[in-house]
Amino acid sequence: MRIKIVANPGAGQPQPVLSILNDTLGEAGLEWDVAVTHKAGDGYDAAKRAADEGYDLVCAYGGDGTVSEVAAALSGSNTPMGVLPGGTGNALSDDLGIPNDLKSAAALIASQEYDLRSVDVGRVGNKIFILRVTIGFETSVVEEATRELKNKYGWLAYAFAGLRTLVNPPNAVYLVEVDGESHEAEGLACIVANSASTGVMGVRLSDKVDASDGYLDVIIAESTDLATLAGSAAVAASGSEPRNFCRWRGTTIKVESTPAQSVLVDGEDGGMTPVVVSILPGAVKIAVPRAAE
Repeated sequence: MRIKIVANPGAGQPQPVLSILNDTLGEAGLEWDVAVTHKAGDGYDAAKRAADEGYDLVCAYGGDGTVSEVAAALSGSNTPMGVLPGGTGNALSDDLGIPNDLKSAAALIASQEYDLRSVDVGRVGNKIFILRVTIGFETSVVEEATRELKNKYGWLAYAFAGLRTLVNPPNAVYLVEVDGESHEAEGLACIVANSASTGVMGVRLSDKVDASDGYLDVIIAESTDLATLAGSAAVAASGSEPRNFCRWRGTTIKVESTPAQSVLVDGEDGGMTPVVVSILPGAVKIAVPRAAE
């Protein structure tokens, strides 16, 4: 079995990555090698090349950005993907039940006793995403959470950035078209989600969001009150859906906002609203812990 690891050396906190991989994959007798990324797009190129070269499994080591690039490259191919979490949030591994520490995740791959789960991806123009498209509050938070903050505080960087953003919250009126049906709501943020996990403190957007159901979920957070938002986060962490959320689901989503707002596609620049998002069902297969009999 040949495995390609696409690794982002800047992800997460320092750890002996190669040593851990050698102690797990190497000792299991698997043939593996590493492609190191240096800038945005390198992960996509390396994963695409590995698929073309016939590797049996392509694994992403890094944060959500690296995972998204590898998933985009393997979308629609027959080459499955592994996730080796190494970032600040690791939302996809959390959503799919993949261990959140590198050693355990690598041991799962080394055992070869895993299921391949068909996971949907979304499309915005020529961009493929596996987690979500964000407009409004979360976009502002991501922009505030600098690499320096994340290196120093880990996931707490997002909490600090969120408090800064609430000083001047980006409220907007959203016009959302879901499979041809129009809805309007005023809120703090609009999210088009494929994955439920935010990767922060176990908070999930909604347990009704499923990365393998063939649908996208549109969620608008209506409140800008700090106490209400804190309560909503606690409710979301418990697995329930906050009351101040509007939610619809469909396969093709169009979002307009007044005023126009910047868009992030799995954390990367997606331009400005309006934006059209569509689903590609079961486009990538990902190694996940084997389901109990």
